[in-house]
Amino acid sequence: MKTLSRQMADFITSDIAGQIIPEVCQTVQLAFLDTAGCILSGRDEEVTRLFASWVNRRYQNEQEASVFFSPQKHTAMVAAMLNAVSGHALDFDDVALAGHPSVVLVPVLLAESDRSGLSGQDLISAYLKGYEIWADLLNRIPDPLHEKGWHPTAVLGTIGATAALCAARQLDIEKTTHALGIAASRASGLVANFGSMCKPLHAGWAIEYAYGAVEMAAMGATASADALEGSTGFLTAFSDGHAPDRERPFKRMQALSINTVKPSIKKYPVCYASHRVIDGVLQLRQQNDIPIEHIQTITATVSETNARVLKYQHPTTPLQAKFSMPFACASALVYGEVSLQKMTEDDITNPAIRTLMEKVKVSINHEPCPLEPSFAFHDYVTITLKDNTHLESGPIRFALGHAHFPLAPTQLENKILSCTKPAERESTMALIAKLNTHFIAMAI
Repeated sequence: MKTLSRQMADFITSDIAGQIIPEVCQTVQLAFLDTAGCILSGRDEEVTRLFASWVNRRYQNEQEASVFFSPQKHTAMVAAMLNAVSGHALDFDDVALAGHPSVVLVPVLLAESDRSGLSGQDLISAYLKGYEIWADLLNRIPDPLHEKGWHPTAVLGTIGATAALCAARQLDIEKTTHALGIAASRASGLVANFGSMCKPLHAGWAIEYAYGAVEMAAMGATASADALEGSTGFLTAFSDGHAPDRERPFKRMQALSINTVKPSIKKYPVCYASHRVIDGVLQLRQQNDIPIEHIQTITATVSETNARVLKYQHPTTPLQAKFSMPFACASALVYGEVSLQKMTEDDITNPAIRTLMEKVKVSINHEPCPLEPSFAFHDYVTITLKDNTHLESGPIRFALGHAHFPLAPTQLENKILSCTKPAERESTMALIAKLNTHFIAMAI
């Protein structure tokens, strides 16, 4: 029987044109557009500037590909890395498969498009192949990676980006097999670094490792045949609680995972674990006249995993606030929004925000969600007033922007425009139009 790496390589080098129906094309198109907006939103962040300084010192400037909204051109790898760090800097990028697939896959493919003219069906196919490999590996790991301290975007993103890049560069089956095995040795990234500058670096490093794996394999470097499913391989290393599924064949003929698990677009620039609760708080605020001073407690009920991820009870920086349930609830109540414009140091130290944060409690719903493994089946919000009035959100199944509760096209366009400066509106719309040209022929 072929090893898992070889089965995946068979898929990555295959023709999947027949599975790229208009609905799939549209899903990938939205992922590219949303990621472009997120790249624009993070390009001036300190972590992006620091990363740019580092790569400029480390790598030669061969001008193969562009950095968004910048005159800079770099090698395809460096451009992709910079755009990925920028896209993940504000935690505004899409969510699926327990992580952030598009902020890893899209920068790679945009850079390859600049480098070689990749577009249309080839561009979409490469994205889907990276997405499919990511999904398959995730489904083989029984315990949520977050609970063990692993950041799936870094761990699975390294393999997914490798698959997408192999497809984009049309590596043969043998070299693609070795590239996947090489990438398996590079996968890493810690949840402990959430709320710091290190988290967006995970996306950039996943891309660096993917390029290294693909280019080394193309030069003739080899990896163990069972690097993924072997008893001492990738799946075993990341499944120390329960045994991973190392035996199931990779079913390349099944429907693409993206048909059932689509990327969800973030409406709020904070950790997705808090989005359902934010929707609930905003709904209660809209439906009720809630004087802030009358609030006794705010109880957010979420999964145990999400409660652990949202680890900052008393955030002191905007990065920490993105992983703080108390801040998310307080911002929604005080400002009536959770937005890029309300994530400054002044917003976090606002006395009204600090007072409300002390009143937020988190409880656990242990019923799991089959579609989003790290989530509970439902989240809930209860606001208790000092007169003992209880305001209940009721069960919140999906956040606004989830694939089952999508943003309207105008809402996505507004999100992208909110990520840019007013003077850049015209050039941003031109960028959106340029990205759309990659998909027009496929959508007809």
